[in-house]
Amino acid sequence: MTTVARDVVTPAVYRCNDKVFFEAVNNVDEVILASPRGFCAGVEMAIKALAWMVRTFDEPVYCYHEIVHNKIVVDRFKSLGVVFVDDLDQIPKGRPIMLSAHGSAPQIVAAARELGSYVVDSVCPLVTKVHHEVKTRANKGYRIVYIGHDGHEEAVGTMAVAPDSISRVETLAEVDALEQFNEPVAILAQTTLSHRDWKDVADAVRLKYPQVWSPGKSDLCFATTNRQGALMQIARECDAIIVIGSDNSSNTRALEKLAKDVGCKNVYRVNDASELPKNFLGTVGVTAG
Repeated sequence: MTTVARDVVTPAVYRCNDKVFFEAVNNVDEVILASPRGFCAGVEMAIKALAWMVRTFDEPVYCYHEIVHNKIVVDRFKSLGVVFVDDLDQIPKGRPIMLSAHGSAPQIVAAARELGSYVVDSVCPLVTKVHHEVKTRANKGYRIVYIGHDGHEEAVGTMAVAPDSISRVETLAEVDALEQFNEPVAILAQTTLSHRDWKDVADAVRLKYPQVWSPGKSDLCFATTNRQGALMQIARECDAIIVIGSDNSSNTRALEKLAKDVGCKNVYRVNDASELPKNFLGTVGVTAG
């Protein structure tokens, strides 16, 4: 395997060996690591906060929803005594509670503060910004068209901020099915959407509602967009792409889809190195959601 190492800060790609994947890629010509890749600063902050809670409080610490959509991280915290729940009714009164990075409905946040002895809301600051815009636009009489995945924790929490003023869409067909609202229209989005998926739907919304209000900057997470851009720079020269992450991660699924969309025929999503096939040849790219 050829090794070309670079100490790169601003370019989106660097090439080197990755020991974790050595066995699987031992016969390949080159491994290219997309940079940046992996967790954003908000997720790292949430993980550190939950680790602090584990060190500080007696077991169990409760977490409302998975702290992040990553099986390895969640399993590690389970082994440390964290209990992940999807309903606050599963938490005894007086226990420490963490709220996930995806953001929670206002009613959930209030109920958790009543229930828990100590509550940490690890919501991503960018999600908080979207929640604020939803509340602001709703109070000004707007109908909000929200682009987001059905059932995703972030989308559920965001829509709960102003449920009577928001319509969720994910596809062009769903945009087409929207009525011509009497009130002014605003467009907002789930932060972890693929830029490609978001753009097509957002363009359709703007075409249907020419006077639509939109934020000065895209709601899409810059870390998500940067990781997708880094993958785009390497994907076309790779014979295979490895995407590290869990199947319930919006970021991971977006990277996997992007690699396929740009024409890479061999795309593998894995949680860890044990799930890798052993027959890689040529040039292999690696990214992580």
